[in-house]
Amino acid sequence: MSIDEQVLAHIESKRDKIIDFMQKLIRVKSVTGDESKIGELMTSECERDGLEVDIIEPIKNRVSIVAKYRSRADGPHMMMYSHYDTVPGGSEDSWKHPPFSATIDEGYIWGRGACDNKLATCCLTMAYRSLRELNLDLRGEILFTHVGDEERGGKYGFREILDRGYGENVDYLYYAHGGSGETIGVAANGSRGLSITVKGKSAHTARLEEGVNAVVKSANLITHLQKLGDEVNRRTYHLPGTDSLMQSRFSINKCVGYVANNNVPDTCEVYVDRRYTPAENLQQIEKEYMDVIEEAKRSDPQLDIDYRVEEGNLVSVAPADSLLVKCIQNASEKVTGFKPKPIGGSHSSDHGWFVNKHGKPFASYGYGGEGTHSANERVKVEDVITTTKIYALSILNIMGTVD
Repeated sequence: MSIDEQVLAHIESKRDKIIDFMQKLIRVKSVTGDESKIGELMTSECERDGLEVDIIEPIKNRVSIVAKYRSRADGPHMMMYSHYDTVPGGSEDSWKHPPFSATIDEGYIWGRGACDNKLATCCLTMAYRSLRELNLDLRGEILFTHVGDEERGGKYGFREILDRGYGENVDYLYYAHGGSGETIGVAANGSRGLSITVKGKSAHTARLEEGVNAVVKSANLITHLQKLGDEVNRRTYHLPGTDSLMQSRFSINKCVGYVANNNVPDTCEVYVDRRYTPAENLQQIEKEYMDVIEEAKRSDPQLDIDYRVEEGNLVSVAPADSLLVKCIQNASEKVTGFKPKPIGGSHSSDHGWFVNKHGKPFASYGYGGEGTHSANERVKVEDVITTTKIYALSILNIMGTVD
């Protein structure tokens, strides 16, 4: 029996333990803002596997961990990423099963984080544990980074880890998550939002001529913003080495101005969510923002606003034919019979910080999960096992073993 066959058979024999651990993770509530309990759990689990664990807590209860494997033999240095923070569960009335119950029903595990992203946290952990239980001596170094704060941009999570130097000398970033299993992400848009406060003057509706309605002023500004948005949303970028098109995104996602039902509003908050492709740059984006604001002011000289361009994720691009991509493809094909193809995405991600800081390849891959950020988030029981197998073979393919 080959090593790969031994690994797959061993994971199959540990099916119940893997599913139990997935349920355990979901039942530990880890909504972004307090990742302390999930951090404690993962510290204990990684130390159980003989990994050296560093706890990263830049502010109270914002906990991430870095669990380190070091071989006695030279080899690649790989960082394997999951985030274990989640969005809130929402109203239980919207769920078939309570969001933190991890109920198994109809072949699925139900619960918040089942897809995004405790599937990756579980399967990376159990993949490595399976290799260790088989006494396979891997080459090189692996940094398992299980992080918080991803749902709010990663400032206190992955970015903090990179700022502390953990990405130095890393050859590859394996960015694990839920997904269709049909594609491997090798590029993602950057993000650069725009926050605007439109200022007016409050007054009673009965004397509205004494006020300046900030909502009405915003309507003129929004008309100009949407004209730019229509242009931006027609832009595409063909990612070299793939057959995928990345799309620019511009959406006005907030317009809030209110004092009371009988008051002219004196402020209105407007927010633009902007995603940019590798064909665009930050200087271009900021100039377009300034130009549209100036155009709106020319059409309405009394328009009074404050604005701020928001720092977001950086655009990230990696080779579509890297060793990392090929190893993931090989692992997936052995487990599922399907070879996923590399693509670029129109979303943005915190792996942009790694790519721009270190310039090394990354690949973003996941298998399984449905209902991200919605009620009834779930993952097939079988997909948890499949993902564990793919991650384990990927590690073997990339790291190799000591003879």
